[in-house]
Amino acid sequence: MDSTDPITIQRKQFFIDSIARFCDKCGTPYTVDDINIVQNTGMSTIIHFSCHNCKSKHIATLVSPLGVTQRVPLNTDLEESEISRFLPQKGFSTQDVLDVYEELKKQKAIKV
Repeated sequence: MDSTDPITIQRKQFFIDSIARFCDKCGTPYTVDDINIVQNTGMSTIIHFSCHNCKSKHIATLVSPLGVTQRVPLNTDLEESEISRFLPQKGFSTQDVLDVYEELKKQKAIKV
C-alpha cells in the first residue's frame, strides 16, 4: 500500500492507537513508518510492525466487523515482503508435518 496516501497513514495511526503503541521488546513508540499493511480484505487486516529502534518484528490481525484483534507477540525474522509472498499458500495439514518429521528422523545429520 502507498504509505504516503493520507487514508493509509490514518489507518496506520489507528492500528498504533488500538493495537500496539510501543515495541514489546524495547518499549520504543511505533510510528506510521514502522507499520505495513500486508493484506486488507475488508473483513480483516494483517499488519506487520517493525521497530525502527531494535528491529524486532510483530504481526497482528484485525477482524473488522467484530473489532477483534489478535496480536502475535513474537520476534519474527520475516520481512513484510516475505509475509506477502507466503500469504496465498495453502495451509499445511497435520499429516504434512508428520511426513516431514518422519523424513527428518531418518537423516543422520541435517545441513542448512
